[in-house]
Amino acid sequence: MRRLLTLLAVLGLAATGVVVAVVLGTGGDDGTPTGDPAASQTPVVVPEGAIEVVVLVDESTDSSDAERAIGLVTEGARMWQGGLAGLAEEGSGEGSGQDGAQELVVRTERVAPDGTAQVVGAEIVVVVASDTARAGGAVLDTGCTTYDDVFAFGAWRGREGFDSHHRLPEGTFDATCDGEPVCLAVNATFTAGGVAPMEAFGLVGDELGHCLGRTGA
Repeated sequence: MRRLLTLLAVLGLAATGVVVAVVLGTGGDDGTPTGDPAASQTPVVVPEGAIEVVVLVDESTDSSDAERAIGLVTEGARMWQGGLAGLAEEGSGEGSGQDGAQELVVRTERVAPDGTAQVVGAEIVVVVASDTARAGGAVLDTGCTTYDDVFAFGAWRGREGFDSHHRLPEGTFDATCDGEPVCLAVNATFTAGGVAPMEAFGLVGDELGHCLGRTGA
């Protein structure tokens, strides 16, 4: 059923003429994304017109869980790239409206547990959350709105407009900044021993698909 839902989401986006290519910051030999301040590398440059996906991680998160989350988001982006590009090729005949590929840039921001993440201009923010509510936690600043306790899934669950339809600690939240849509995907299933690997990947793909559709990417 999940595969069917993902395919239907791909088909829905394809009908809008979206073509997505993935630009990934790979960093050094240790595989740390160049968008990660801890990598001591040049930050990822987001080309004009690209779709920016920021993976927001509490720096106190277990490293294996953080790597799993970043890897799943990266692979989910690659899945969307391949599926949409393939469908675009099939429908690229005269009058199809296809006008080239749109880049999807995935980068990582690590934030102190009580710090502030300033993420301005990104279309999609994937929050690597915890299912344990914490008062006084990190803050997300989108340049238009701030969200307290950004890594606490319970805080998102209590916000009006948060959509969690899988009966798991994850979901999406739609916002607007300067008239542009911003989609936040909040996921607390990345911890080791949480959901099965294929289900975790399916959830990420589903979240990215919803966000790509809602931001009009």
